[in-house]
Amino acid sequence: MLPFVLVDGVLHGGGQEGGCAVNAAWELRCPAGDVGTVVATRSGPMVEVWVELARDATVSAIELRGALDGVFWYPDGYRWLSNGFQSWSQSGVLAIVEPTEDQAVEDALKARGDAEVIRKGGELSWWYTTVGASGANFVAGALSAARWKSWTHLQHTGLGMRLVSGGGGNTVLGKKGDKISGESWFVATGPDVNSLLADYGKRLATLRSKPLPQPEAGWNSWYEFWDSVTEANVRANAPLAKAILTPLLPNHAPPLRIVVDDGWESGWGDWTPNAKFPSGLDGLAKDLKADGFTMGVWLAPLLAAESSEVYKAHPDWFVQGAVYNHLKNGNMHVLDVTHPDAAAHLASVINQLVAWGYDLLKIDFLFAGTWEGGRHEAVTGMEAYNRALQIIRKAAGDKTILLAVGAPPIPTLQYVDAWRSGTDIAVENFGPSWPFLPNQLRSLGAHLPFCAAMRCDADPVLLRDLSHDEVDFGAWTVALAGGGLFLSDDLTKLPPERKSWGLDIQRVGLALGGTTAIPKPFFPDAPPQTLTNPVFEHLQSLGEPVAHSLEVVPVLWQLPDGAWLALNPTDAAHKAGATDLPPHSATLLP
Repeated sequence: MLPFVLVDGVLHGGGQEGGCAVNAAWELRCPAGDVGTVVATRSGPMVEVWVELARDATVSAIELRGALDGVFWYPDGYRWLSNGFQSWSQSGVLAIVEPTEDQAVEDALKARGDAEVIRKGGELSWWYTTVGASGANFVAGALSAARWKSWTHLQHTGLGMRLVSGGGGNTVLGKKGDKISGESWFVATGPDVNSLLADYGKRLATLRSKPLPQPEAGWNSWYEFWDSVTEANVRANAPLAKAILTPLLPNHAPPLRIVVDDGWESGWGDWTPNAKFPSGLDGLAKDLKADGFTMGVWLAPLLAAESSEVYKAHPDWFVQGAVYNHLKNGNMHVLDVTHPDAAAHLASVINQLVAWGYDLLKIDFLFAGTWEGGRHEAVTGMEAYNRALQIIRKAAGDKTILLAVGAPPIPTLQYVDAWRSGTDIAVENFGPSWPFLPNQLRSLGAHLPFCAAMRCDADPVLLRDLSHDEVDFGAWTVALAGGGLFLSDDLTKLPPERKSWGLDIQRVGLALGGTTAIPKPFFPDAPPQTLTNPVFEHLQSLGEPVAHSLEVVPVLWQLPDGAWLALNPTDAAHKAGATDLPPHSATLLP
């Protein structure tokens, strides 16, 4: 692969403006016209790329380009992993069938918020990818995200591969004599894709300085009460969750945790309790901690509603030109943490929540902090994002668990303890629905390397509305993630027989075990050409007796103890060997 640099809209390097050569320091140096020289160096699977500027320049991207065709031969077809930008973004394995237009790639780079979440996936893969089939595999992934957003693009013709830092408005201004580096990359090939992904995950894990916490069990208010939750709801459900989960917990499990999700606050940006919480968050925490629980709370620390007091009082604290349109709550503005007063405000919000007794913070909608825009300091969106998470981590303290949601994985993993590994498991308008379950499983498979560096949160086990087999399927997905187990139904209304569905000592133990199971094989036999969305699938199923799913997911997973789990996400019965698999089910193999 040869190094290139994009400056002022023109691609330089890669042998286009004079032959590339390797010097005595084993640097591959390529002339880049009047821009200077673009350089790549490799040590094992670690690759660095930079440009040495011979003049002032606006650097838009630094990348590697090469061809996989001729290196690998795939008798059973090409397949690759397309990963989304953040937790909720659709991710999974696709078939390589059609060339991608340059404009489609550019549009995908510029897609933000909800438009990026519902991506089809064929244009590019954010942060990492793997290309392969039986006997031959290629894995490339970013190992840093200090300044640039990184992505990969697989060209249909000749299997051209691009590893890119930048693009989509992510630019850096450089002066003559500057050395501007792209992000570090892991690049490796081999016969076993699981081994390559494990190696990548281990290298991501070394970026952390803080050990991972023990996974926890508990109850979260979101998936039944949504933002209408009240203090009374929380108090009523805590003892019922304790009665259900305590008999299933392994020895030395942490105390059960109660998480108060969205709906407690006066408004987005105004992080004080509303009238539905008459005891305040501090009074609620004091009482439940006396009953043996630990406490967690949700917030979107980098967003504020246009109607919020903080935005109206301090519009200069927010990024110019960066607005997220929340489908329910309207325009949200992005906090500019490069402004000293805004940074101090963010720290004070986190300090206050911890002081009220909450040592798990579910920090949501973090993706908006990466957006480019006008800031107090001239930094890239990724530089601002890193600064925001540094502020949150310092204010929260090392003993507070940070669960990141709606977050890009690579720039997040060094600061947090746990990371949502997929989209929401249900939405308010129609509650639990089957298509969300295989979608969560597909996301977990796509995010395996990240689960080595953070606890992967596969979202709560939902016990209401779904069939028994579907509840079991969802519970097994949570168990496969190994990052924790939470309930999120209104347990005061749940039929008694459902309180044991999906929950047993084995699955709870696996969910709290801290190790993610491995899909084997990683690549499905017949991957789709585009990624599907569970909301669309649910809407397509309206009026039908049973909701269906078009998800193509890994259907055999090896558990940490060596056992095998077979899953059937389809609408028809199947067999795994001699074992019958009903539709929408998961079964341990003998």
